[in-house]
Order: sequence, then C-alpha cells, then structure tokens
Amino acid sequence: MAIAAPICKLIEAIFELAVPMIIASVIDVGIKSGDKSYVIKYCIIIGVLAVLGFLISVTGQFLAAKVGIGFGTRLRDATFKKINKLSVSDTDAIGGASLVTRVTGDVIACQNALNMFLRLVLRMPFVVIGAFVMSMIIDPVLSLMFLTMTVILASTIYLVLRLTMPRVKKAQKNLDEISRTTSQSITGSRVIRAFSKQADTKAEFNGVANETAKTNIGAARISALLTPLTFAVVNLAIIAVLWFGGVKVNIGTLTQGETVALINYLQQAFFVIVNIGNVFSVFTRSSACAARVNEILDAPLPENGTDTVIEDCDEVLRFDGVCFAYDGDYDVRDISFTLKKNQTLGIIGGTGSGKSTIINLAEKFYTPQKGDIYFCGKPLSSYDISAVRKVMGYVPQRAALIRGTLSKNLRIADENATDERLISALSIAQANELVQSIGLDGVIENDGKNLSGGQKQRVSIARSLCRDNILYLFDDVTSALDYRTERDFINAVKNVDGAKIFVSQRISAVSTCDNIIVLDGGKIVGVGTHDRLKSSCPLYAEFCASQS
Repeated sequence: MAIAAPICKLIEAIFELAVPMIIASVIDVGIKSGDKSYVIKYCIIIGVLAVLGFLISVTGQFLAAKVGIGFGTRLRDATFKKINKLSVSDTDAIGGASLVTRVTGDVIACQNALNMFLRLVLRMPFVVIGAFVMSMIIDPVLSLMFLTMTVILASTIYLVLRLTMPRVKKAQKNLDEISRTTSQSITGSRVIRAFSKQADTKAEFNGVANETAKTNIGAARISALLTPLTFAVVNLAIIAVLWFGGVKVNIGTLTQGETVALINYLQQAFFVIVNIGNVFSVFTRSSACAARVNEILDAPLPENGTDTVIEDCDEVLRFDGVCFAYDGDYDVRDISFTLKKNQTLGIIGGTGSGKSTIINLAEKFYTPQKGDIYFCGKPLSSYDISAVRKVMGYVPQRAALIRGTLSKNLRIADENATDERLISALSIAQANELVQSIGLDGVIENDGKNLSGGQKQRVSIARSLCRDNILYLFDDVTSALDYRTERDFINAVKNVDGAKIFVSQRISAVSTCDNIIVLDGGKIVGVGTHDRLKSSCPLYAEFCASQS
C-alpha cells in the first residue's frame, strides 16, 4: 500500500499534465476551424480523464490514510514499549507529562506527516518537472521564465520555514508544560480546593497556555507571509507569460492554444510549489515531534545481565560500599549490610534519609555509581532484570492499583495464582474484610479511588504475597494502617518463607526485625537489634522516645 498510494497519485498527475495539451489542441484546431464535433470529442476525453483522475485520487488517498494510521499505530506501540523498558532515571529525566505528550500528540503528528508525504510529496516533483518539460516543448524561452520564478519561490519558502522552525520546536515544549500543569491540577485537585488555590492554579495554567499561544501565533504570522508572497510571484509570472506570449502570438511563433497551455502548466507547477510551502510547514512541526519521539526510541536501555538462573542460597542480599546520587552529591553513601535467608531487616530513618533509595537499588530500578550489590551470591548487575523481579515481592511506598477486579489486581504478580492463594495473601495482609465486602470479583476503580488508603496498602501487600519470592521489599507499607493491624500483619508475614526488608518511620514496624539499620542523611548511623540500638544509637533512642 505504501507503494500503491504514490503510484495512484502519479497516474493522477499524468492525467493532469495531459489536459493542457488537449485544451491547446481544442483551441488551435477545433475552435479555430469551427469544428464542433472535434471540440465535443476532446471535451468528452477531458471529462473521462477527470473522472478517472478522481477515482484514482480517492484510491490513493485511502491507501495513504491506511498506511499513515498503520504507521502511527506501530510507532505508538514501539514508543510505549520502549518507555516501559527505560530506566527509572531516564523516565524521571524526561518527565511523565512529556512522555504522555510524545506517545499521543507527537506520534499523531508523525502519522499525519507520512500520510501527507504519500499523498502529496512524491507527486509534487513529478508535476513540477513534468510541467517544466511540457513548457520546454511548447516554448524553451518562456520556460526559462518559469524556471526563474521557481527558484524565487523556493527561496521564499526556505526563508519562511527557517524562521518558523525554532518557534515550532518551542511550541512543542510548551505542550509538555500544559500536560504537566493539567495533570498536576487533576491529581492535586483536593489539595487545591482544600486551600482555595483554584485561582492560583488557573493563573498558572493560563500563563503556560498564553505562552504556547504566543509562540504559535508568532510562527503563524511568519507562515502567513508564505501564501501572499508565493501568489504574488505566481501572478507576476503569469503576467509575464501573457505579455511575452502575446508578442510571440502576434509574430506567429506561438499559437493561442499553446499560450493557454503554457499558462495552465505554470499554474499547475506554481500551485504545487505553493502547496510545498504548506506541506513543509506541516513537516517542520512534524520533524520537531519526530525528534522528540526519536529521543525515546534512541535512548539507551539500562544495562542488563544475561543470567536468568537464580539459585536458592543462604546469603540473599548484600550491599558492599554502595553509593548513589540522583543528581549531584550522593543521596546514600557507603551502605553495607548482609541479609540472609528468611531473615528480616528493618530500615528506619527520617524523611529523605535514603530508605526508599536502598529499596529501589535492590529492586534494580537504579544502578549505584559506586560499590556493588550481590543477590543470591552473584552481582546483581549480572542478572537479567526480569529474572530478578520474578523472585522479588516489591510493595511500593505509594500503593498503585489499576482499574479492574480485585483478583485482576492481585494476579499482576502471578496470573496463574489460584483463588485460594489470593485469599491466603489477603488474609496475611489483614484484608479479610475487603474480601467479605466486595469479593475477589469486586471492582476497583482506577488508582483504587473507591478504597481507603489502608485498604489500598493492604491490597498492594497482598499482591506481593501471591507468589513465592526469595526476597520481599516492603517500602513504608504500613503508614496508613492502624497499629493493631500493622502488628497483626508483621506477625503473620513472619511465617512466609523468604528474606524481608521493612522500610518505615515507625518503630513498631521494625522493632521485631532480626536486624535494624538506622539511616541519617544517607549514611548508616546504627546497626543492631531493637534493644541494642535503644542504648547504643541516640537517633534510634530519639525515635523510640518520640513514638512511645
């Protein structure tokens, strides 16, 4: 179809180029001699060419649209898949709002550009060259005028596009800001309303929208010069052809029909050239969009090992002098600890002390800049990412649920898990009342909006327990639970096979762990059991005193 579409447009162009010569023959032979039958005959031929050209043009348009939509679908699919393979640091750098804009609006712009390319761009040079050749056949001298005007038009179009391109690129970046502001307003709508900040939010959005409008208007003003300038050049060329063509007709070196045909060819070529300006205006915007999509497609994937076999071992996880920085100075430094099979490790510290960063490093979301992480006796970097995450039960700090049934959310961990396994996991997570109230087939809204914060956390915990894992990572998963429910969950999860890491700001969540790490400013300031740390670590003793 990608080949058939331009072929149809080329056939249409051939029919268009044949019409002026037929009109010239009608004028010079039929009308000049008064032969009505000759005129009618060739008028019918022109009508037939018009109908055939229309049918072929519609076919070409349909094929081009189908190819464009197919390309857009595949490009969107490839972009979405690549986004899911990017490292967390890459997605953080680009930004969620920008990723959404690129996979939607930017891909659509690329799709439309391909559609236009198949419909118009391949046809345009054929029409221009064909019109020039036909004008050379009619009169070589006047055709040079056509060539001169073509160069002038091309120069005008190039100048306009060069001035427009930077503004178009800036406008696309502004769209990211609009997406970011809109997303922020929607997700934070309750906070905005609670503090009566609707006016400020509206002002912020209007500022971004006005800046986008200003940039687009600036580009549109420059682009608006394209049509009057090109039509001025076209009309001057037609006047020149009529002037000099009339002289040649008077001296008998050019016929009236040939003059009309020459003007028709000029109009065909110049109409195409004018459209080239509009097409390249669209391509200018599309090229900016394509560059943004290519930034995702060309982004390097995170380093991934090849080892897919993870053997059961006594030493499950070991950090050896690990340092990591999101940007600038290290956020965690010199982190060293060992976690053995079926042991529990608690990590406690103030806000921003690096607790979640350690979990993210263990889950292989990030790669440390310094030091080594070992999992089941081998460097974590040597394992295939998918293999590692299949034996880790990760529960994020913020419970993330999808729209669907309760069982669908739980089976994200293991699609083959039985109903009995799901119920058992919910029981360990202390979510029995949720099963009784909505059942496994109960509907959960997007992001769990129909559940309380504690219910969302317990569903998220249960999801990690729906399969057997070597290591469980609980990142502050009891923050929305009452102390009794938290105690019951911790007591129940101790009976689950596998090493466990509990990250929390609550003493009650880590006090029963086999070992506890105390973090302060990204550094380990205390290691030991609950009783030992109370007497040996001032920061831990302060936590105990403030929470007792």
